[in-house]
Amino acid sequence: MYQITAIKVSSRPPQLGTITDYFFEGRNGEMNKWFTKSSAVDYVNRHPSTVYVAGGGTTAYVEVVSGSPDYLRTHGDGTLSDNLLSLPIY
Repeated sequence: MYQITAIKVSSRPPQLGTITDYFFEGRNGEMNKWFTKSSAVDYVNRHPSTVYVAGGGTTAYVEVVSGSPDYLRTHGDGTLSDNLLSLPIY
C-alpha cells in the first residue's frame, strides 16, 4: 500500500496534466520512491486500490484516467479539486 505525498510538475500553475513525478511512501514496508508519470500509471493499473492520497481528514484512492498520455487522479471524495494538486510540489 502506498500513499502519494508529493508531486513534481513541469509548469505552474499545477494541473493534473503537468504532473511529471509522484512520491510514493510505503505504508506496509515498501520502499519510499519517486515514480515517473508513466511508471506510476503502470503501477496503479497493475495494483488497483493500493495507492491513495490523504489530507484534511479524508482519504482518496488513486485511479488511472485514459488519455494521451494516461494520467492519475483521485476518486471523488466530495471535494471540488483533485487531492493530488493539494500535495507539496518539488
